[in-house]
Amino acid sequence: MPELQKRLKQSVDWDETDTLEENYARNALVADPNLLLGRKAKQTPLVDPEQRRAAGEETYSDDDEQRAALKKPRKSGKAPPPRITTTQREVVKALLDKHGDDTKAMMLDIKLNKMQHSQGELQRLIEAYHFWGPNSKHDFWSEKKPPKKLLNCRILA
Repeated sequence: MPELQKRLKQSVDWDETDTLEENYARNALVADPNLLLGRKAKQTPLVDPEQRRAAGEETYSDDDEQRAALKKPRKSGKAPPPRITTTQREVVKALLDKHGDDTKAMMLDIKLNKMQHSQGELQRLIEAYHFWGPNSKHDFWSEKKPPKKLLNCRILA
């Protein structure tokens, strides 16, 4: 320990029976230096659950396991259905126009249902169609990004 005291320029409180993390925390050292830099850097320090409970704070993840075991809905609500593509939107619209809400008839219609989706998959597509609306398009273009510069490209006039 003398070399560690010399490096830190202070006395070291090290207990051989404690874990490495506990000794590091007691001496104000970092157990994993990678946590300070890069993509794994923590912006806000984590608070122990005991300290959070003592302060009376509650988070969404406190009782997720209990809610799942009791089959209760989660606090953040039901997740939205995935967005559907333009082609899927057109197919679902045509199927709804022809068959209404009859998913069995939609499943058997091989002219409109060319991908031969099952009743369950058709039900999920219809749910997404009604949730996102018939005209909702997912735009992947970002206004903040400048267009790419094309290299080795001649423009013919």
